[in-house]
Amino acid sequence: MNKRYLVYLDNKQKHDPKNYRDTLQKLRLKLQTYSNTEEIRDIRISGNFIELDIGTNQKTIFLDNNQDFLSSIGSVGDVLFIEELTEEKIERSLEETISSAIYLFNMERFWKSHEVLESIWKEASGSAKRLLNGIILVDAAFVHLQKGELEIYFSILRRSLEKFEETPEFLFNINMKLLVQNVENILSEKRAFYFKIFLL
Repeated sequence: MNKRYLVYLDNKQKHDPKNYRDTLQKLRLKLQTYSNTEEIRDIRISGNFIELDIGTNQKTIFLDNNQDFLSSIGSVGDVLFIEELTEEKIERSLEETISSAIYLFNMERFWKSHEVLESIWKEASGSAKRLLNGIILVDAAFVHLQKGELEIYFSILRRSLEKFEETPEFLFNINMKLLVQNVENILSEKRAFYFKIFLL
């Protein structure tokens, strides 16, 4: 597969992450009858959308003959938008990267938020690197929640707390105190829920 896309479908049909495997299988079967040039690598189910991670041998999934492809997956939900994933680095300041990652997190696009944060985590050092790793783990936990994998979700959140020891109140304008408090509440209540990350 030489191209990769994130395809977002609305979730008006209220697909549940608990049924992640059934929904993934249904989408793969629909795609299989259409073509062998695309592959659904994975899906993540949010309250508002389903995120499909699709690989393809074609240059674009916007070709005219791909209307069949788009309508076949449209039976699960209407296509909201399509984003091409590239290896190309986007030059952004640290502040822009953080803002982008937090925006994606708050939109429940955890996988993409994780990817954006990794770009600055690789360059960070010391406590900033450790704390960014903690936020990346929170993203990863929520990716597993979107796949109905509750035990993995809780396990990764516990690991993130280890990274948040001696956390300042703010890091790169992120309200770390509130973020850590939300993670602690999820773990103490043993109840999965989404929360927002706030910036100064």
